Amino acid sequence: MEPDRTHFLSEVEARLLRLFSASKSGYRTSPQERHRLEGFMQAGVFLGLTDNAALEALMEQCHQAVFNKSIAERRAENPLNASYERIDYSPYEQPAYTRRQGRRTRQKESQEAG
Repeated sequence: MEPDRTHFLSEVEARLLRLFSASKSGYRTSPQERHRLEGFMQAGVFLGLTDNAALEALMEQCHQAVFNKSIAERRAENPLNASYERIDYSPYEQPAYTRRQGRRTRQKESQEAG
């Protein structure tokens, strides 16, 4: 079965609308659910079904449909939620085993120096 761009984007739209509607109703979306959606969206980019710019535009469109305001406007109104959603994952871009190796090397060097 060949991946279909239109079908993929309609599924992303449905998931975004569900997520934003739940948020508007006062339900806190679990990190797992958000990450699952992000992973699904990135899979679409990887498979060449879409690109990040199109996904950002779709996300903005869905947010506007549910909240009647842009994502930036909503973040400005409630800065506590904005910081909750903006998590820096850069430390995890490097695989855990290489992070551990670097830490072990630094520990060994400090023991030899001390």
